[in-house]
Amino acid sequence: MDSAQLRSHYLEFFANHGHRIVPSSPVIPHGDPTLLFTNAGMNQFKEVLLGREIRDYKRATSVQKCIRAGGKHNDLDEVGKDGRHLTCFEMLGNWSFGDYYKKEAICWAWEFVTQVLQLDRDRLYAATYKDDEESRQIWRDLVGLEPHRIASFGDVARGDEENFWSMGPTGPCGPCTEIYYDHHPEHGPFQWKAGGFDEERVLELWNLVFMEFDRDEQGQLSPLPMKSVDTGMGLERTVAVLEQVDNVFFTDVFEPIILETAHLLGESDTDPQRLFRHPQFTAFAVIADHLRALCFSLADGGMFSNEGRGYVLRRILRRAVRFGRMLGFTEPFLCRISKVVSRQFGDVYPEVGATAKEIAEMIRIEEERFFRTIDRGIARFAEVASTTRAANQTAIDGREAFKLYDTYGFPLDLTQIMAEEQGLAVDTAAFNAALAEQQERARHHDTRYADSGDWIAIHEGVADRSLAWLSTRYTTRILRLRENEQSGTWEILLAETPFYAEAGGQVGDTGFIRHGGDQFRFEVTDTIHTPAGITHLARLTAGVPTLEHLRDPVIAEVDAERRALTTSNHTATHLLHAALHEIVSPQAFQAGSLVNPERMRFDYSFHRPLTPQEIHQIEEHVNDNIRKGIDLVIHQDIPRTQAESMGAIAIFGEKYGDRVRVVQVPGVSIELCGGCHVRNTSDIMCFRITSETGVAAGVRRIEAVTNRAAFARAREDQRLLEELTALLKTDQPNLANRAAKLLEEQQTLLRRNQQLAQKLAEFNSQHIIAAQARRLGEVTVAAARVEAASREELLFFIDALRPKLVGPATALVGALVEGKPALACLASEELVRRFGLKAGDLINLVAPIIGGRGGGRPTLAQAGGSRPELLDQAIEAFVGKVGELLGQAKADGR
Repeated sequence: MDSAQLRSHYLEFFANHGHRIVPSSPVIPHGDPTLLFTNAGMNQFKEVLLGREIRDYKRATSVQKCIRAGGKHNDLDEVGKDGRHLTCFEMLGNWSFGDYYKKEAICWAWEFVTQVLQLDRDRLYAATYKDDEESRQIWRDLVGLEPHRIASFGDVARGDEENFWSMGPTGPCGPCTEIYYDHHPEHGPFQWKAGGFDEERVLELWNLVFMEFDRDEQGQLSPLPMKSVDTGMGLERTVAVLEQVDNVFFTDVFEPIILETAHLLGESDTDPQRLFRHPQFTAFAVIADHLRALCFSLADGGMFSNEGRGYVLRRILRRAVRFGRMLGFTEPFLCRISKVVSRQFGDVYPEVGATAKEIAEMIRIEEERFFRTIDRGIARFAEVASTTRAANQTAIDGREAFKLYDTYGFPLDLTQIMAEEQGLAVDTAAFNAALAEQQERARHHDTRYADSGDWIAIHEGVADRSLAWLSTRYTTRILRLRENEQSGTWEILLAETPFYAEAGGQVGDTGFIRHGGDQFRFEVTDTIHTPAGITHLARLTAGVPTLEHLRDPVIAEVDAERRALTTSNHTATHLLHAALHEIVSPQAFQAGSLVNPERMRFDYSFHRPLTPQEIHQIEEHVNDNIRKGIDLVIHQDIPRTQAESMGAIAIFGEKYGDRVRVVQVPGVSIELCGGCHVRNTSDIMCFRITSETGVAAGVRRIEAVTNRAAFARAREDQRLLEELTALLKTDQPNLANRAAKLLEEQQTLLRRNQQLAQKLAEFNSQHIIAAQARRLGEVTVAAARVEAASREELLFFIDALRPKLVGPATALVGALVEGKPALACLASEELVRRFGLKAGDLINLVAPIIGGRGGGRPTLAQAGGSRPELLDQAIEAFVGKVGELLGQAKADGR
């Protein structure tokens, strides 16, 4: 039984016992500040378990995406060290909300594992909480489990929460009973240990929690309004048991991801069994686990950032990149493998498939950032580790670890892993002290930054005075600067600056900083906020910045044309936001944006795609307000309470102080905003939407262009129309009719082609029966290579063969479809009934030969592969493989 079958059987079993099948909730929790990530199936039922919410069902079942990478439940550091722990996993669960309780929960669990999964009962054990005599009695008297196979653990009063489960530090909790599976009965009778068990031998399979209490912030337990059941079975662990392996990474859940990783590394032999013995298999495992966690999180609206869950996602990605670097990757690779994850899980979790391109792009951008510094960081770590050992010390200086974090982007836990590999620890206390010092400096806008010794101090002052809203050119003074000798770039702090530093979705300004007497000139390539203040990233393009000349006034000049195009796009986002509220929904709030000179990107919360009519109406609404030529009103530095009373909209995820800036388009829009804008809406000139897509569950994205780019887009559209009219030999007014007529003709030809393919399959099937069919005892077996342009045409042969094969019979046909090998297999109903041989079992006798795996219904299965040169070998092997299987079935008495 593979992972797909397990999901299906589990949901079907509990649906047959009166449970409502509930979809997985997002791994990014909404409305629950106590959780970084959804870490259990019960998270979405928390309010129900607390008695605060009533649903129209009392029994539920689901397969829930979970991530345990922070807080009370954090398995991030354990991944790859054994075959059990995962950052990201799927939890099979069933719940009772004040309905059934311990008896049904335990008996149904036993029925499922012994009858549906058909696990050997002699390899199953159970554990309960120390005071839970009721559960022990059910295991002993109703299930029939021998007393020596039942153990009791835990003592909450003494701080031992073994067999007492809670979602987090507060919330629903209660005693639990667990089912364990013995991986190695050949080692002799299993013995419980005091306080636990041997995890290398025994695997926790299923946890049944009996929710009785609500824990408050003081740790007090209060009875819940109703007693409920919350169970969780790890899908990956269970698949490992079913596939008879003792490592979750050896299962079909991770195999495609690991194979693709090996393929990108140029491994010529990608046999899974060989890869599982790879000396660096831990790296493959970490990459597979971490990448799945990233894809699931990003599909549900997660974002990379420097705090909270966004930083956890960044840590996960950088850990995976470091392990990839160990394998030999020198450029972004996770973004390429992510497409395999999206394909594999897109049917189970549609949002993962629907946002595949967006996920790959977000990962690519984040990978590129880290790959720019990882090799220098690794080299710096090697120096630090060598110095530590030379000094006969066992722990790396925490301040050096902080430098790796601050300068090279190495999270602390990544440095700890690298240190552990060399038998060293890290002084985390010193690291935390250095981090706290930097945060304090940032809070006071201290210009010493993280490495104060690198800065050249020119003048005293604080680099936080922006004049970006007032001017694009200003004469000022350099406060401090420093050069990165490796990259040749400079960081410059000015007393006052007309440059806008990247914030609120608007990119940073570019331009020039030059000496008043032309003694030197810097080209500013970006402007950002750092703990040191507003920082200008620049290249020296002329002259020599001597200390004497650096003390002189400088002229800071923004690229005014680039700024104008950026402000055009920024103001357009405000007009777009207002149009969405007017036309689509007042709840369509901004969820993120990007504003640069070329285009604008606007993410907003909404549950469905926009219709073409809505897109047209939004575009018209924005352009109407552009044509009206409305003067913008800027309310500078006003109390936040005043802004709220004006009805100003705050943007989700942005942080605001007590005094704010409000940008108002009178009669249209009013928002809190610190960015740069046009003086009059007519400066935008034109607005055109270029795309509307989904980026995560409940989040949509509009991309658009304005001003010069909008007119360029119109010219490009006109050129394309002219090409199409010439190609289709018509004029623009009749273009749509002409295209529709050609499509209709194409469909007619396709139908005729399909009819011919069916007739050809019918004709050739006679030859297959006459020339290829073999009798193996009572069973007829046929296998042949055929010509088929699509999988659908391949199935025509199955349809033609089925009525010609009488009695117990099977047939396999194969073809190259678009250059890739494809197989289809039929099994007669009599073969399934009498011999228990299903089409999926039969096709998988030869599918591995072409590098694939098959599945389908009992009487019909299909498989694809990646080894077209072995297609004939797979077809030729089919008859012999079926013969071996029939021989085994006969030996088993079937």
